[in-house]
Amino acid sequence: MSHRRSGKSGSTDSEFEELKYKYYRDLRDEKVKIRCSGKYFKCPYCQDSSKEYDSQELLRHSSRIGRDSRSASFRDKARHLGLFKYLDRYIDADKNTSESSQRRCSELSGKGSQYAKSNPVEPSQITEKSEGGSNFYPSAARTIEAVDRPVDGAEEPLRRGKLNAENRVVSKSQITEKSEGGGNFYPSAARTIEAVDRPVDGAEEPLIREKLNAENRVVSEPPPRSTKDGLQPQPLLASRKLGISKAKDDLIVFPWMGIVANIPVEFKAGRYVGKSGTNLKKLWIEKGFNPLKVHPLWNYKGHTGYAIVEFKGDWSGFMNAIAFEKAFELDKHGKRDWNLVRRPDSKLYAWIARDEDYNAGSFIGTHLRKNGDLKSVSGIQEENKRKDSRLLCSLTNELEMKNKECEEMKKKISRAEVFMDNVMSQKEEMTQNYNDEMEMMRDKAFNQLQDFIREHEKSKMQLEAQKQQLMQQELELRKREALNESEKRKLHLQKEMNERAILEQRNADEKMLQLAEDHKRVKEQLHKRIIELEANLDQKQALQLQIERLRGSMEVMRLMNEEGDLESKKKLQTIQEEIKESEEELDSLETLNQTLIIKERLTNDEVQEARKELINGLRESRAFICVKRMGELDEKPFHAAAKIKFNPGEAAEKAVEICSLWEDYLRDPNWHPYKVIQKGHTAEEIIDEDDEKLKELKAEYGDRVYQSVVTALNELNEHNPSGRYPVPQLWNNKEKRTASLNEGVAHIMKQWRAHKKKLR
Repeated sequence: MSHRRSGKSGSTDSEFEELKYKYYRDLRDEKVKIRCSGKYFKCPYCQDSSKEYDSQELLRHSSRIGRDSRSASFRDKARHLGLFKYLDRYIDADKNTSESSQRRCSELSGKGSQYAKSNPVEPSQITEKSEGGSNFYPSAARTIEAVDRPVDGAEEPLRRGKLNAENRVVSKSQITEKSEGGGNFYPSAARTIEAVDRPVDGAEEPLIREKLNAENRVVSEPPPRSTKDGLQPQPLLASRKLGISKAKDDLIVFPWMGIVANIPVEFKAGRYVGKSGTNLKKLWIEKGFNPLKVHPLWNYKGHTGYAIVEFKGDWSGFMNAIAFEKAFELDKHGKRDWNLVRRPDSKLYAWIARDEDYNAGSFIGTHLRKNGDLKSVSGIQEENKRKDSRLLCSLTNELEMKNKECEEMKKKISRAEVFMDNVMSQKEEMTQNYNDEMEMMRDKAFNQLQDFIREHEKSKMQLEAQKQQLMQQELELRKREALNESEKRKLHLQKEMNERAILEQRNADEKMLQLAEDHKRVKEQLHKRIIELEANLDQKQALQLQIERLRGSMEVMRLMNEEGDLESKKKLQTIQEEIKESEEELDSLETLNQTLIIKERLTNDEVQEARKELINGLRESRAFICVKRMGELDEKPFHAAAKIKFNPGEAAEKAVEICSLWEDYLRDPNWHPYKVIQKGHTAEEIIDEDDEKLKELKAEYGDRVYQSVVTALNELNEHNPSGRYPVPQLWNNKEKRTASLNEGVAHIMKQWRAHKKKLR
């Protein structure tokens, strides 16, 4: 399936190429003409005949339709690509001819001097003369080297061109080569080149860049040398008889192309392969031939060993092509050598493509016919002359049209000036009349204005009186309104304040009631406890007194029993029994007291555990009941002081260092900056302001840092004086004090109720 598709695609491509070449040939043979007006052209294949392009725009238009358009048909694409090929070959070549020819002239002159130093030469004069008349255009100077070489490899004389540029204006350039005696010299074909520069607005054209004065310079030719058999080949003898007139009509493929033969190829994977065109192009660019492209020729077997070298389509390209051919002829690797040799060596053979190659039935001829045309040098010169004459005629016609337009504009300007003079005179007259009328109107208006002013003054006085009355009334009304507004505002504020006071009073009453109940309950519990303890204490003391009294009585009775009777002994026994009962009752009371103390401690432990759990639960809280680490330093004053004292880059680091240092001081149990004062009947500890560390801190970093350290010291001394490390405590942010357990529980219950309402 893929084979069929590839075959179909190949046939379509070949058909497209044939169509493109057909339309290109129609344009070249002028079967289809490109309409133009001045420097603008119309596309011959588009239906929109009103649209015009310059040469570059038409080139882009044809490329876009032929290559990128998706809506164009198969034939439309072929037509526009044929147009693109025609424009690229003829329009751009004409534009670049004059500039490139001048540039190449100087390059070849330099090359000729290098050849003259290394090889014996006989100069042939290449003369360009000036012919009189104003219609001739100066042409660029050319130099062509004509070199003949014998078949046996001996060096042939190098014929150089000499330029005679007298009067600095050239109409034609003639390159003449003549044969001087000897049977072994083979003159090359004479060439004639005309390079025409176009005038610009009648100014002087570019002058010839170099003068080669080679007059009276004669270099003798070396003695003739014979071939191996002593005879010259007949084809080369016949070539000597070619004349200058025939050289002018010699047909060459245009754009200039060279043919390269004997390219080394290898048989790989069933096909012949050889060097790429890029490598050959780089090689010949380094040698100064400047080819545009090198196309290796391929067939169904692979690389054919031939390649086509394309040069620029201007005169500089022609000079490069001539130099290219002569270089290979100097090396005995030209076309004659290729035709005569039976076993060629490994070097390349090359020559310029001419009519013989163009009309050949081989793949070389097919490629040349598709990509070039046969033209003679004289034909190209005539074509350039025709183009220049058409351009001159077009510019002359355009100049005449501009002159006519200029005359018309001058006439219009003169008529406009006359019209403007009339208009200005009318304007002056109208201005004078206007000024007179305005003066009269001013006088009349002034009188009317005086009357109006008098009436206005009267009306103004009346209105002032009315205004005063109205203003008085307005003031009274505003006072009343303001009074009403103020009274209304006061009443509204009083109402709001009363409502708020009532609400606050209710809240306060509820809080007071709740606090009173809590206080009453706690007070009752404490009172009961106190009563119990007092009762226990009184009972204990009474028992102790009774025991002491009974012991005293027992001692008395014992002393009396020593002397007394039996009744006294009975009383003593009774007292001993009472003492024993009292001691047992005292032991039971002590046991009850210990039980109550243990119960109180357990209750206190439970309260402390509840407090710890509450602290853990509120550790991350941001509400007014939160957890604060008592004895912890506030870092904000340290950062503020560090920003003032140190550079911004190191302020943060210094603040952390200072804060860490003072935290170590606070945890040091040996540092106790307090003093004891007597306040009434009690002793009280206060900060010792004369402490060296505190004085130094206050002097160096200010009051805010000092107050932060003092606050941390007081908190540590109050909540953890033995451990000297920060401890968490419930804190009331609103009142800035330690919060009670009841406040913490109330806050937790409030949050729980709010969360419960949200869940409902």
